[in-house]
Amino acid sequence: MIKLFSIIIFTFLLNGQAYAYDSTKYLICYGEMTDAHKARGLHDSNRALSIKIKETICKSYANGEHDSYEGKQ
Repeated sequence: MIKLFSIIIFTFLLNGQAYAYDSTKYLICYGEMTDAHKARGLHDSNRALSIKIKETICKSYANGEHDSYEGKQ
C-alpha cells in the first residue's frame, strides 16, 4: 500500500501540470470567450461548438499550456 501511494505521489510530482490547474483562470477565460463568441455570433448560431471550444481552450489555459485566448482582456 505504501509503495502504491509513493508511486502515485511520484507520478504527480513528475507531471508538472498535476498542480498547475487554476479554476479562477478557467472561469475568467470562459466568461471572456463567451462575450467574444456572442459578439461574433457563434454563441447563438452554434452553441454546442461554442461550448466545446471554450471548454477545450479554457482548460488548457487554466493548466498553463498557453497564455492567450480569443477575447482575453
